[in-house]
Amino acid sequence: MKRFVTAFLAIMILAAVAAAQTPAVRWRTVVKMTSPTEGTVTVRALVGQGWHLYGFDLPEGGPKATVFDYSKSKGVEFIGEVTPSVKPVSAVDPLFKKTLEWWETNVVFTRRFKVVDRAAAHIALSIRYMTCDGNQCMPPKTENISVAVPEFKK
Repeated sequence: MKRFVTAFLAIMILAAVAAAQTPAVRWRTVVKMTSPTEGTVTVRALVGQGWHLYGFDLPEGGPKATVFDYSKSKGVEFIGEVTPSVKPVSAVDPLFKKTLEWWETNVVFTRRFKVVDRAAAHIALSIRYMTCDGNQCMPPKTENISVAVPEFKK
């Protein structure tokens, strides 16, 4: 019986540690040229089960909005804004008691760009975001991504 209790406790501790180490959001980025002078940056947010990633435009007194900052990129000029693949959910958040927007499943963010200096072309992206799971929130985090702009291939 003592072995059973010890084994059970060990399994529970390992499960808790594994769950605690699972990030609320993981990021994947791909830069693809669509022509010799234009391309897209695709950033995929892999949202962990039960978590949500807040939207771009949130009211004061709530969580921090998701912000994509491309200002440190070199040799490229961005066309338009960051576009999500799906609209965020809009609902009253139980933690903040406000109507907020968030994504609760994986979402792909896309932004187009034009190469203005091939030799210097490099995407530097900083994503500032906050996540909650309905019971708790993680502090705002920043993900820094740096990707070379590839050559166009037919």
